[in-house]
Amino acid sequence: MIKLATRDSVEHLLTKGHQIIEQAEEQLQMSNRNHFNLNEDYTNAHLELEKLVQDIDKMMNSANEQQREQLHRFSLVVNEKLNDMILDEVDINRYE
Repeated sequence: MIKLATRDSVEHLLTKGHQIIEQAEEQLQMSNRNHFNLNEDYTNAHLELEKLVQDIDKMMNSANEQQREQLHRFSLVVNEKLNDMILDEVDINRYE
């Protein structure tokens, strides 16, 4: 039996996801101000984004068509932020 995603479960994931994105943006800004000095908070924000991508993928498996579209659009935003963090890490490693 396939369990369908509820509207509340999708909304909860999106709300939680927006909070994670805000934390990641804050860490990206701090790393840029501190000349790319990455700390544990930066690493945790990165890991939270990766987990969020997995959670979105899982939710999409049980979502209806409208929810899948909403989750897909949100995953594009999450992946963009994750890519920003990865590129910062690559830049830091290149110039160390």
